[in-house]
Amino acid sequence: MTNPTPLHSSRRLIERQYGRPIRQLTYDTIPQPGRDHDPVLSAALNLYGGLRETSARLTEARQRVRQLLDEGHDSTVDGTTRLLNIAQDIHALTTRHVTEARALGDLLGAHQPPPPLPRPASTGLSAADDLDELLPLARRIAADSPHLTRAKLGPALRAHGIRVSNQRLGALLNRLRTETFLGAAA
Repeated sequence: MTNPTPLHSSRRLIERQYGRPIRQLTYDTIPQPGRDHDPVLSAALNLYGGLRETSARLTEARQRVRQLLDEGHDSTVDGTTRLLNIAQDIHALTTRHVTEARALGDLLGAHQPPPPLPRPASTGLSAADDLDELLPLARRIAADSPHLTRAKLGPALRAHGIRVSNQRLGALLNRLRTETFLGAAA
């Protein structure tokens, strides 16, 4: 699979940003009464137009080089000078092409990280910081249940407004079992 050209990538970026094909977007930049004008879209389409023109000129220059080489470029000063001039044009056009593509990407925010995801709505639960803070409540829950399991302890803590990860829930359960075992042994 070949890499897409900057022109193709820029077109896809504009179309993805605005959700419509470029042909349709060009009509949206024509000022009409009662409709808001998007200056970013106008600037993006202007940059894209310049990028298209530069891309076409770059293609023509490359074709001229191929044509000179196919014709059996003579090693005279004139032939070498023409080839050198075209190579300089290609270099300048390539630099301009890359600069225009980057400017378009910067304008549309292609190089910026995506916006952060919205935070989930608060459920009224608070995260438990320390197991020692949870032990008194966990002891009361354990006293109400003859066989305390992870499946019983987790929902009981959530019912009291405390959120505990599965790993911390297991540690809390082990601590309760150890206390129970040590209390029974004493």
